[in-house]
Amino acid sequence: MTRRATKTHPGRPHAPIGNLAAHGILLAAASLALLPFVWMLLISVSSSADSTLAPRLAQVWPPDWRHYRAAWQSIPLARYYVNSLLVASAVALGQAATAVLAGYVFARLHFRGRDALFLIFLGTLLVPNEVTLLPAFLLMRWLGWIDRYQALIVPFLAYPTAIFLLRQFFLSVSSELEDAARIDGCSRVQVLWYLFVPLGRPAIAIVGLFSFIWAWKAFLWPLVVIQTPARYTIPVGLAALQSEMGTNWPLLMAAAALATVPALVLYVGTPRWLGEYTIVSVTEV
Repeated sequence: MTRRATKTHPGRPHAPIGNLAAHGILLAAASLALLPFVWMLLISVSSSADSTLAPRLAQVWPPDWRHYRAAWQSIPLARYYVNSLLVASAVALGQAATAVLAGYVFARLHFRGRDALFLIFLGTLLVPNEVTLLPAFLLMRWLGWIDRYQALIVPFLAYPTAIFLLRQFFLSVSSELEDAARIDGCSRVQVLWYLFVPLGRPAIAIVGLFSFIWAWKAFLWPLVVIQTPARYTIPVGLAALQSEMGTNWPLLMAAAALATVPALVLYVGTPRWLGEYTIVSVTEV
């Protein structure tokens, strides 16, 4: 057997060195991103009740896991979990459904004013949420939805970012596939359901995943429209824990660590092809 000769370029850096440098930069960036979470975990197992600064080794070893049990018992954290799961799941399903329908319309249907309407719709992303907070609250009060789950779900069933992502994906689908389906006698609804939805499952899953995490960590809007503690979501419940328990930071950090469990489960349970599609989508956008 003969080995093929490889051409070398004198002005180009060696590949392993470039890979090591890239991995080093990525490792440093990942370490900076994980630093707040590590800090949270260290404080949550600290034996000191006022560990607001970097905890010392004597405070975190051996770890004190009693704060997690105390956090679960101090507030109705299970109830907050149920509320957040209900709201986040409904928002994720609603945004995925509306994004599929609107994304297909903006990508594949041709009608007068389509592009202008899409630009206006996309322009709503430039409006800060604080500007629409008061009008949205007045609308919820007029509908009688204050202190109800509808106020946490219905206003967010459609979101421009989700529609934009699915529109971009549907634009990449070959028109020949759609023409073949129409020749076979499929209606618009059948083309959407049997062609675009199966092809767009990775994109739809990513939209649902992002929508779930966004709804899970929302704080300002639930704080404004929810008044009964039994209907609090987890972020609002954590704020109530801080006001009730004062400066017991290990207890608060333990509750915050428990609140991150669903997001970690979704991240670990996400198939590899979803992660690859996310990288490709972000790069294309």
